[in-house]
Amino acid sequence: MSDSHLPSPSDPQDDERRPEVRLELTRAGVQEVLSLYSQEQRASQGETGFALRLEDIERAIRERRRMLLLGLLGGVALAVLIWLASTPLYPVSAQVVLDRYDVATRGVTAAGASAGSSSFVATQAEIMQSASVVSRAVAAIPRAEHLDPDDDGLHDALESIRATPVSGTQVVALGYLGPDPGHGARLIEAIVDAYRAVLAESEEAAQRQQLEAKEAEIAVLDAEAADLEAKLEALRKENEILGTAQNTLEAQNDLVRDLSRQLTEARNERIALENRLATGGEQLAILDPAVRSLQEQLWAAEAELARVRLTLKPKHPAVEAAQREVSVLRSQLAASSRATPNALKRDVAAAKGLEEQLTELYERERGRLATIERDRREEALLLGEVERVSQMADARRSELLDQRLLTRLARSGEVGVSARLIAEPVLPESPVWPRPMLLLAAGAGLGLLVGFVAALVSLRREREAVWETPAGSAPPGRAAGVARR
Repeated sequence: MSDSHLPSPSDPQDDERRPEVRLELTRAGVQEVLSLYSQEQRASQGETGFALRLEDIERAIRERRRMLLLGLLGGVALAVLIWLASTPLYPVSAQVVLDRYDVATRGVTAAGASAGSSSFVATQAEIMQSASVVSRAVAAIPRAEHLDPDDDGLHDALESIRATPVSGTQVVALGYLGPDPGHGARLIEAIVDAYRAVLAESEEAAQRQQLEAKEAEIAVLDAEAADLEAKLEALRKENEILGTAQNTLEAQNDLVRDLSRQLTEARNERIALENRLATGGEQLAILDPAVRSLQEQLWAAEAELARVRLTLKPKHPAVEAAQREVSVLRSQLAASSRATPNALKRDVAAAKGLEEQLTELYERERGRLATIERDRREEALLLGEVERVSQMADARRSELLDQRLLTRLARSGEVGVSARLIAEPVLPESPVWPRPMLLLAAGAGLGLLVGFVAALVSLRREREAVWETPAGSAPPGRAAGVARR
């Protein structure tokens, strides 16, 4: 093998053309050359380090076959040990579909669609493999045979179970990986049953919580309505209102209108009396209804007297009676004519007094009407609040009936999310781990790699030993070759 650091042999044709020169080295010269060669190699090593070259690989394969063989055997032995020491693992899987029964639509809908996103299915998958669900499942089935007395069955089940949501669907893939496939199938079925029970309890608790919230809200609304009604009664008692303020206002309006009518009539009567009093004399007497009546009676009596005089004697009783009646009527008419102005003055004074009384009463009742109107507005506000609170309470009572129905349905498991198996667990025929061929291939590859690395390390150490040879000694075989050159 040639060395790039040693002079290469010269071409024979060049030797014929050049003069022959002989170089004879003493032992001291050979040692000096070897020392310089070692220093140059060490300097080259400090600059570039150890580099893997193709010739190193070939040399390792050619000169270190034993190491490669030992590495191969060691890797195969390690694979066999792992195979023998490994616990067989069997995969068992099942698919669970999630449905949700909606009372509003009275039908079954996809759970993911009802939740609005696929995160709902992912959440349910986490619930399936949670400790609360798995612990119920473990307690519902016999203990696994592969567990030791000191082993925790729940911890083993949590490590063996995986729930994975299937993207774009409402399906959850429930898988088991463990040494007992039969136990895995029973565990998966028990997990589905426990998950259904947890869903039913959770739905019932949620519906019961909403029911209690609605009952508490109704109680608050009823208490508020009672408080408003108490304020309303206190307002009516304070304002001395019988019944409602609206009825009182209507009655007061009727009273004010009646007083206004009476006041108008009294004023008109007073004005008429004053006008009659202002005419005076005979016209006042003529205008008096009583005087007119007496005058008409007098005219009738005089006509009767004239008639009986034509047919009877003056001393006849009928003539005398008619004469007396005419006399009485004339005296009454004269007295009435004289008394009419004084009576009319008294009537005018009475009319004025009545008008003043009606005016005072009218003004007082009008002021009370304004007070009643203010009370009516206050009462209307309170009545509006009472009506609003009552309507809210009635609406909550209607919702309470629906909520009680939902609570009963949740208790029976007929509402909320439901889970059902669409693919039953299937027992595998062979374990998924360990795989003999895979272990042997991996062990052989690892052993060959370790042997090859060991061969390269051995070659490197040998080369370093050559580089680190002291100046007073030469590597075996190398010094003789250099001396011959």
